[in-house]
Amino acid sequence: MSVSKRIWAVPALAMAMSLAPAWAQDQTPQTTDQKIQQLEQKVDELEKEVKAEQTTEDGQNAAVATADYASGFTIRSKDGNFVLHIGADLQVDNHTFFGAGSAADTDNIVLRRVRPTIFGTVYKYVDFFIRPDFGLGTTAVYDAYLQLNYIPWFQVRVGKFKPPVGLERLQGDDDTSFVERGLPTLLVPQRDIGYQIGADLFHRRLSYQVGVFNGVPDSSIGTDTAVSNHRDYAARLFLTPFQPNEKSLLRGLGVGFAASGGNTDGEALPSFKTFGQNNFLTFNSGVTPAGHRTRLAPQGYYYLGPFGLFSDYGVNEEGFQKGTVRREIAFRAYQVEASYILTGEKKSFGGPTPKHPFDPLHRHSGGGWGAVELAVRMGDWEAEKGLYNYGLVSDANSPRHLHEYVGGVNWYLNRLVRITGDYGNTSFGGGAAASAGGNRSVEKVFTLRFQINFGVI
Repeated sequence: MSVSKRIWAVPALAMAMSLAPAWAQDQTPQTTDQKIQQLEQKVDELEKEVKAEQTTEDGQNAAVATADYASGFTIRSKDGNFVLHIGADLQVDNHTFFGAGSAADTDNIVLRRVRPTIFGTVYKYVDFFIRPDFGLGTTAVYDAYLQLNYIPWFQVRVGKFKPPVGLERLQGDDDTSFVERGLPTLLVPQRDIGYQIGADLFHRRLSYQVGVFNGVPDSSIGTDTAVSNHRDYAARLFLTPFQPNEKSLLRGLGVGFAASGGNTDGEALPSFKTFGQNNFLTFNSGVTPAGHRTRLAPQGYYYLGPFGLFSDYGVNEEGFQKGTVRREIAFRAYQVEASYILTGEKKSFGGPTPKHPFDPLHRHSGGGWGAVELAVRMGDWEAEKGLYNYGLVSDANSPRHLHEYVGGVNWYLNRLVRITGDYGNTSFGGGAAASAGGNRSVEKVFTLRFQINFGVI
């Protein structure tokens, strides 16, 4: 009997009890008492059954709260149709500069990223993701989007997020092998507002994304508003053809290509930074973005056990104007990095999970020293000579060419906490007056990072 029927049965029995004395006037007192007691017992039994069924239904519909490294603190409905995750990303960096060329650089300790995160699911098919950033003394919305997942091969994302261009930019901020991304990432947008469709197809052998965006300068998150009626269009294909085959040595191979195109009218000028987070390109007064911009980004990686190889290339051609001079200028950059996890954990596009999380005093119960990784990177950036020949930039304060070497050690105490030490060496072609040798002094910097990241994708 359902709860509702049982609830109606209780007052019915109660009414029957109230009529029982009148009905039982011709009966003996003993018989009347017995019937009244029987009715009271039935009422008590029904009340207990109603309470038990209500308790069971409440338990079935109750929300479940959990916590883990992948999803952060989670509140989930019993049917899984509604989910709320609460996560955070905190990075504290210490920069120490070396050499004669670092005299003008300031050693510092900064909050590189401070990003509380809220994300989840409503009505089973709609995901949402919200992440502001309070790092470096600023406040900005980095991610704010919703995604409809009703059709697995046609997922729709709307809001502010990473456009599908640079491979390393699409990697999680805490999953990169170094504290700062490489030079090709300077040539792609950080975030933009727009629409995107995409999905992983054929058992994750192929992924695609196609989007329409407001358009932002290189290495920028934009202003959260459109600066013109023009739009940027971006598309990306990425192949991992051997991924489903667990035994294949090529399972960790991924190759892809991305491109975007749009108009730069009304945008701010791009800003580029070195590994030590120093600006290295300064446009002359009166220069504005003008005309078309095209970005091309071939990309790939290969992972095998604890070994990883990662490569990114970027070429941009974008228009600038000063007075009556209007030219399209090309920027090019590449990087190649290799990494190896000494403790044997599996390397992948995401961060590793230590086999033995940091807890050396309890090694008998699975504790240990965490995971240790070594990584090296080489990169190069150059600007077309026309940038200087047409007076858009001065060679006396902005280099034409950069070459960097970076080496680092990553200590993963557990899946959430990581300590990284990176040494970066960046040399410049140009960027100083002829009296000073013509080339900007080499930047040598050691960066020590402490980070915790949970529930962030």
